[in-house]
Formats: sequence, C-alpha cells, structure tokens
Amino acid sequence: MDANEIIERIEKLVAEAGSQKALADKWGISPQYLCDVLAGRRDPGNSIVKHLGLKRVVAWKARLDAPDR
Repeated sequence: MDANEIIERIEKLVAEAGSQKALADKWGISPQYLCDVLAGRRDPGNSIVKHLGLKRVVAWKARLDAPDR
C-alpha cells in the first residue's frame, strides 16, 4: 500500500466522522498532525496506522547505480 492509498482511506474516514477534528479527537491525535498527514507534509505514524488496521513496514533495496563494495 502506498501513501496515496493511505490518504484516500483517511479521507474516507474523515468524511464519515464529519471533519478532520472529529476524526483526530476519536483517534486521540492532534488535528494539525492529521492535517499534515493528509497534506503529505508528514508520514502517518503508528498512532494513525493502527487505527487503519495496518502495520508499518520499512524495506531497503539495493540501488542499481551503487558501486560494488
């Protein structure tokens, strides 16, 4: 799942809650934090992904242009 899909899910939940503030209050996070996530200024942290039923996973891949080591 990419960031756009997460934002779409959050936007749907905002619509169901009635406002960003209502959803932020329900989730116990600040409205500004939720706004920043929706605007792409911050990545959703554990406090948001747990409410989406997701788990954050970080992966590292080798760069194709990296020199041999």
